[in-house]
Amino acid sequence: MNPARHRGLRVRDADRVDACALLDTARDDGQITAGEHGERTAAALRAKTFGDLDALIGDLQIPGGLVRSAVVNPSRRRGPRRWIPAVVAVALAASIGALVGVAATDHPRPGDPDLPDLTTARGIETFLADYRTHFGDLLVDELTLHPEHASFERAAVSRTLNFTYRGEFDDSSSSDRDREARPFDLGAIDLPLLARYLAGATQTVGAPDGAVTHIMIERSTDMLDDDPVVTIYVKGGAGGGYLVLTPAGEPVRVVPVSR
Repeated sequence: MNPARHRGLRVRDADRVDACALLDTARDDGQITAGEHGERTAAALRAKTFGDLDALIGDLQIPGGLVRSAVVNPSRRRGPRRWIPAVVAVALAASIGALVGVAATDHPRPGDPDLPDLTTARGIETFLADYRTHFGDLLVDELTLHPEHASFERAAVSRTLNFTYRGEFDDSSSSDRDREARPFDLGAIDLPLLARYLAGATQTVGAPDGAVTHIMIERSTDMLDDDPVVTIYVKGGAGGGYLVLTPAGEPVRVVPVSR
């Protein structure tokens, strides 16, 4: 089979994950530097086609666990089929139904001592559900999520209120409102995609023995119109690193652990 046959074929999230796993292995066994790993990983997460991924991993040795994956084996890349959208639509409908059930019944309510880790997908889902119930919307100036608590700022007429959350909301202080402060909507966060980034964050920054320490969601002067970004911070035995995403899940930057 011609290896270039499906270079223009669109990749799936699973293919991007496989490419990142290959890059992690290449960094760990010395094929590429930590800096190259960060640059290639960010590009892999933005890849649209197999051709994009091929340009990033084509010069690397392939670990045994990925030999049969589509990302390195063109013979396993499937061309588009007209019946796939209908199947996907059914699967998505089933998945959405399951998620709605989880959101409605499978997380602790405010005050529950078993509040989930707020740096996990389930914890964030719980926080957002409680936030909407308490305030009636998902508008915030900035938010920091730690495993056991969250802190955030929110507008209140001409004031800015500072809150903490540990299953319940506590407005601990207030200050004069900055005229340039602009709230943004936490509802814009793509939770399923964020969950995938959280699951692979330690590997992505080169701290496989580490953990997510906190997540910051705030407007960034590095973005056009100071748009908000989600920054996932990781710390392990070798040090810390972080990755920056847009709320929609587009990668902005990866800063790996310094070695």
